[in-house]
Formats: sequence, structure tokens, C-alpha cells
Amino acid sequence: MSERAPIRPAAARGPVPRLRLAVLALALGAVAIGAAAPIARAVQAPPAAAAATTPPNATTPPAADAAAVATEAAPSAAHAPETHAPSFATEYLKPATADYDLYYEQLRRQHFLESVAQELDRILELPAQLTLRLDECGHSTTQRSRDGRVVIVCYEYVDAVLVIAAGAAPSEARAEQLFSGGVTFALLSEIGQALIGLLELPVAAGPARGGDQFAAIALAAAEKDGDPSAAAAVEFLEIALREPDSGFEYLETHEFGRARLEDVACLLYGNAPGNHAATRASGALPQSRAPRCAEELVATVRAWNGYLAKYTRPAATAGAAPAAGGSR
Repeated sequence: MSERAPIRPAAARGPVPRLRLAVLALALGAVAIGAAAPIARAVQAPPAAAAATTPPNATTPPAADAAAVATEAAPSAAHAPETHAPSFATEYLKPATADYDLYYEQLRRQHFLESVAQELDRILELPAQLTLRLDECGHSTTQRSRDGRVVIVCYEYVDAVLVIAAGAAPSEARAEQLFSGGVTFALLSEIGQALIGLLELPVAAGPARGGDQFAAIALAAAEKDGDPSAAAAVEFLEIALREPDSGFEYLETHEFGRARLEDVACLLYGNAPGNHAATRASGALPQSRAPRCAEELVATVRAWNGYLAKYTRPAATAGAAPAAGGSR
């Protein structure tokens, strides 16, 4: 890692703390929704076979919304009793830096990690337990333990995302969306990479891009018309990439650049083009690639269905709806 000054805690820079309290409180619910609810749908989304026949110049492919199909297919088991050993655990480690106490208290009080872990556990049965942890790391990033069994969201990362979001957004509401998008994407991507390693999944794209795919599918699964959450994740990453010397270390530690941003943007655009017009306008998604994104999404969802099929609990796939376009 190259030497550069890390982003200092928000509390050390004047006007941000006041905004930080408001934005964090607002964004906690959005992060939980963005990170937890779509996991089941992402894992079990049936392939939308008709997308392969989408005309190249179509603006809203009829079978491209694999996530919407998955939403309909997802069983309602929010109150079902747990009858199996949990595959996912959570930990909140108290930070040594007092500036991060806010995140520790708020995220723990809101059961942020539990909301993600419980939804994952309802769907997946792993051969070894995976722990989701909040911890102080010394760097503004996310990471995994050496044995790959712990996914860590660093308090420094959460803080840095909020700093960037607050500095770029014209309003607290938009800062909330950018914050939610940035935290949700990174958490899901890290979980995806952990699954690839623990389960030795043969993801053709490799661990890093495979984690991006997992995150994009999960975000797409929760997306509805007019929902800004997935678009906010792309916008946040685009903002961060425009400031390579900001001290936001996630981009460097994960080697996340514009090519990977384009891949994520394409998958999300393929799901809901109407929500991602700004992605095309900004250049994050080239105009020439956009018509192919629906097919890319369907192929990616189909691949992940295959990767995780043997680890998906039977109850999670019971009663799945047919793919868009009907059964064959």
C-alpha cells in the first residue's frame, strides 16, 4: 500500500459531526434493507431465459429484471423458528478511538449485522461458520481474516464513506443515500468474496469481481422503480474514484477501478435501466455496452445460482416462481 494520509475521523474536521449524527441515524435503516433483504432473492433468483432474445436497442428488456422475478419467488419466512445451527455469526468490537463510538453504539443498537446474518443464514448452509464483524482496523477499508472466516467492516471505512458522502451530496437526504450505497456495496462484496474462498466456488470472474457480482445482484434484487439505493452505490464509488488521493483506502486495498465500476454499473442497469440513466450520462457505463447489460445480468444470476446451489437450504427454494417469460 502506498504511503498517504488516511482520512481522519469526521469528528476532527469541524462541521461534519453534526451532519454525521443525522445522516447515520437516517441511513441505518436503509443499509439494513439494502444489505439484508435482497440476499435471499439474489441467491435463489431463477434465470430469466427470455432475456437472451432481447432486441439490442431495447430500453427496458422484458425479462431482464431477474431480481424482480426473484423477489416474487422469495418465500416469506421472517418469523419461522430457527431449527438449524447458524452458519453466520456477528461481532461488534468496541473501538479504541472515541470518535468511532457512535458507529459502535448505533450499529449495534440497530442490529445491523444481525439483520444481514439472519437473512443469509435463512438461505445458506455453510460447512464452516462465517462471522460478520465491525472492528477498528487502522485503515478505511473492509477485509477478511487470514483464514477467511471473518468478514470485517472497519469503523474507519464507515466513517470515511460518510465523510465522502457528506462532502459530495447537496442535501442530507442525498448524503444518506450515498452513505447507504457505499456501506452496503462493500459489505456485500466482502461477503461474496468470503463465500468464494470458503466454499471454493469456481467463479469465472475471480474473487474480487465475483464479490462485486454478488453485491450487484443483491442490490438489484431489492431495487424497484424509482429506488435510488443501487444507483447511489454506483454514484458513491464514482465519486470516490474521482479523488484517488483522498486517503480512502478501500479502492487501493481492493484494486477497485473504473473497469470494475463499469461491470457493477452494467449489472444494475440491466436490471432497472430507468433507475440508472445518470450512470450512462456520467460515462460510468459506456453507451455501447448498455444494450447488452440485461443479458449480462441474467448470465451472472444464472451462474451464481449454480455456484450456491449445493449450499442453499431446501426451504429457501421451495415454491420458487418460474422465470420471466414462463416455464418451458
